[in-house]
Amino acid sequence: MPDLNNMSRIFSKIRNRLLFHIFFACLFFILAFEYSSKILSILEDLLLPDNATLIYIRPAEYLMIRIKFAGYSAIISFVFTTGLHGLFSLKSINDNFQMSVLRLSSFFTFSLTLFLAGCYYALFITLPLVLNYLHNDALSAGIDSTYSLSEFYSFIMILTFALGLTFQLPLIMFVIVKANLATVETLKSYRPHLIVSFFLFSALITPPDVISQFLLAIPLIILYELSLFIVRFLE
Repeated sequence: MPDLNNMSRIFSKIRNRLLFHIFFACLFFILAFEYSSKILSILEDLLLPDNATLIYIRPAEYLMIRIKFAGYSAIISFVFTTGLHGLFSLKSINDNFQMSVLRLSSFFTFSLTLFLAGCYYALFITLPLVLNYLHNDALSAGIDSTYSLSEFYSFIMILTFALGLTFQLPLIMFVIVKANLATVETLKSYRPHLIVSFFLFSALITPPDVISQFLLAIPLIILYELSLFIVRFLE
């Protein structure tokens, strides 16, 4: 018979920690919503092609974009805090995955750096190329570029956050190997399948053009190969 009291304590601990992560995410949501107008204005100045215009179609469209931006920010904060918690849990249940506070801090810093690098790649390389390509393609057909607020900002947020998260690939592979969930040789054997998956993933979250798909898939392939090299070096 299972120890009901012990199970109750475990579930209570999980609930309390989950509530902490949710509270932190809600706090981040409020902060992101407060500054969302300034950030969206910066994104418009940075990414809106010349001679293109933005319009809003629904009365609450701009408000919903601010809420969506805050929601993405809250999700990112939730992923980071639960990820750190997961690392602490791995340390307690797996003797092969020992990580001091200093190493954990370094791990978190590196993870944040990778996320920011992915966002930088999206905002300053991928999105300008893709948006200008689509804008020029429309102009060549004699069509004026008039974007809905919702469609324009949603596209920017989805691609930016997706690239920020996918740049975590080296850390994910490091954790998988250190936790003995897979070996480097196993990961190498799945290379063809993962490359196909990267292109399928890119096709799902980018516009239906080859340029944007390659701009997302190629960095993923490079990160995968770099991850294999780093993990093998650290073994």
